[in-house]
Amino acid sequence: MKSRAVMLVVALCALLGAGVFSWWKVRAVESPGPEVPPSPGAVAQGPRAPLAGAPAPGVAGAPTPPSPGAALPSLPGSLQDTQEDGAVFVDASGHLVPNPDLLRLFNYYLSATGEESPALIRERILASLRAKKLPQAAMDEAVQVLDDYLSYLEAARSLARTRSAATMDTAERLEALRKLRREHLGGSAEGMFGQEEAVDAVAVERLKLQKDASLTAAERERRIAALEERLPPEVRQGREEAVRPLRQRAVEQELLAGGATAEDLHQHRLSTVGPEATERLEALDRERAQWTQRLADFRAKREALGRTQPDPALRQAAVQRLLFDSFTPEERLRVEASEAIEAASGGG
Repeated sequence: MKSRAVMLVVALCALLGAGVFSWWKVRAVESPGPEVPPSPGAVAQGPRAPLAGAPAPGVAGAPTPPSPGAALPSLPGSLQDTQEDGAVFVDASGHLVPNPDLLRLFNYYLSATGEESPALIRERILASLRAKKLPQAAMDEAVQVLDDYLSYLEAARSLARTRSAATMDTAERLEALRKLRREHLGGSAEGMFGQEEAVDAVAVERLKLQKDASLTAAERERRIAALEERLPPEVRQGREEAVRPLRQRAVEQELLAGGATAEDLHQHRLSTVGPEATERLEALDRERAQWTQRLADFRAKREALGRTQPDPALRQAAVQRLLFDSFTPEERLRVEASEAIEAASGGG
């Protein structure tokens, strides 16, 4: 079981160590796009009910896509039991608003590339657009943007296969993609990719700062903070919400290290996060304390078995019984992961 935990930890570390950028495929935008205030009745969103169907044939045996209005084949396996992602927005004049939500809609169906032919995938996207009952102008524009986007994807794949691509650094690759988007998508590129490109540009500059050995730690942090200010407001807000618990925890650890009492910590939480969050944090503290005590009890009993049971096989069997008697299946995975991490860090 320990080997299984070690594999889990190694896999997690590998995922965390993966780079921010992927040149060999054009990635979908996973974060929600900026809010577009529509006029009443001007927003058409994708159906949210679970989708079902038998897997469709692969590319080699894919059927010819049906004519508009005809029934489509069952969804491919990768899209079964999923919900359509993305949405389509139109403005008060009935024209399409190209934004990341539209990109997510396209990429939802394009994720089945390899299971279905490009022509069938395109027809699925068109069927989704028709189902939204868009104004005719918006529908025509959506079809044009779709075809432009498909053209851009093919150009990006072609560029990735060139010799020059192998010598590009991250910044050059991102700039090459940015130019291709403007070339193929025109004015729609900014609405669909602008936010993503702003985040990528900041990430590139951040990597440069982190590698700059001439900067002091304080100067590096100051410049990184200035970079963060260049991000779109909604992105900054999302990042702030993500790191706020970590910052709160770090401050609390400093207070406790400085001799703060439980009441001091309680008052600090009340003043910084409010009574409801304080109650949740204190409940979490109690859960952590209980878990820590249970883990310590288990390890103490395991050590006792090591002293009282000389036979290795019988000792191992007794430890396994102790593990199963002390924790639920989910908790046992947590114990094993904890043990693997401690062993990898030299903690025993």
